[in-house]
Amino acid sequence: MDHGAAASLARRMHGFRSLGDNCEFGFVQRYGGVEPSGLLRFAYTPMEDLIRGLRCGFADLGAPGDLHLSVSEGGAYYCHSRAYNIWANTGQAPGAIAPEPLLAREYGRLAHLKGKMLDELAAGSTVLVRKVARDEPEGDFARLAEAVWAHGPSTLLRVTEAGPGWRPEPVRRVGERLIEGRVRRFAPTARAWEVDLEPWMHLVDGAWALERGEAPTDLGAGAFPEALRLPGGLRRHAGRRRAAGFNGFTRMVDPAGFDPTAIYTFASWVWIPEAFGGERIFAASGYARLAGRDADLTLRRCWQPVWASGRLGHAAREPVGLALVGSDRDAFWSAGGRFSRGPIPGQGAPPALPTPPAPFTAQDLWARLRARWA
Repeated sequence: MDHGAAASLARRMHGFRSLGDNCEFGFVQRYGGVEPSGLLRFAYTPMEDLIRGLRCGFADLGAPGDLHLSVSEGGAYYCHSRAYNIWANTGQAPGAIAPEPLLAREYGRLAHLKGKMLDELAAGSTVLVRKVARDEPEGDFARLAEAVWAHGPSTLLRVTEAGPGWRPEPVRRVGERLIEGRVRRFAPTARAWEVDLEPWMHLVDGAWALERGEAPTDLGAGAFPEALRLPGGLRRHAGRRRAAGFNGFTRMVDPAGFDPTAIYTFASWVWIPEAFGGERIFAASGYARLAGRDADLTLRRCWQPVWASGRLGHAAREPVGLALVGSDRDAFWSAGGRFSRGPIPGQGAPPALPTPPAPFTAQDLWARLRARWA
């Protein structure tokens, strides 16, 4: 079963492993539709401790007394290695499982994943991903590379932030086993699930293509097959509440007609007028949202992309479309709505449409009526 760009991305993402820092790249792979196992996939790992662990093959990881459990601020059990300061998310919450069997399970799981990681390092069979902050000394990554290459011929992908002006760009090979690339931004340290997915998908695809001598996947307009026909053209969306609240402009679909294991994305261009005072404009692709991009409310009188990806099948009817958090004084325009199969939108150029008129809201109507009655 081949679904073009989505299948190509999933196949390529299986070939990457995280070198820690935090859980962001683990969520990148999840939102892209794959779940490869890895010792550091959902783990916080400081650079110095990572280098020290690699230099000795994590010899003391999982030794008797090394591991203990603690509860994070978010209410999840984390397994901490005292020897290497690795904090791994167990995916379990207090009350769901007793601590003693969970800790025993973690000893077995981490032992298996440590052996798997050392085998992959020796074979050089995966591309290893590590994010580098702007203020991180250049020498730290060089020492990390030396520690990795002492095990075998793995390729490293060094990832930095480009900033708000990011555009899709080729990755660069800066050494025989070293590739560099950029994403727009990293997820917040304490909210690693808030991934800016589009740049990561372009980065992973480009790095794999460069490493394997393959052509990059076409991730542009039309790369992902349309899953549902939506009305086109310019559309106006206005709030329906006197007080600020949720206003949905969605089509409710029956998930029975969609693959419950697949990821689907709704994307649209939106135009926010100068006087807009709402709190949020965002997209919905079912109730189980994975990733997406809300409207930037600081950008006015211009077209900008909004999208969300998710899986369908969590309710009898699921929403696909746009939503507004605001009142009946708030309105915006949209065009080019598209619902497709794949983890990112693959949008084309902004709509070639005339400048939308200033939206006419219910508040405007009442103001005109009051003026007439005065």
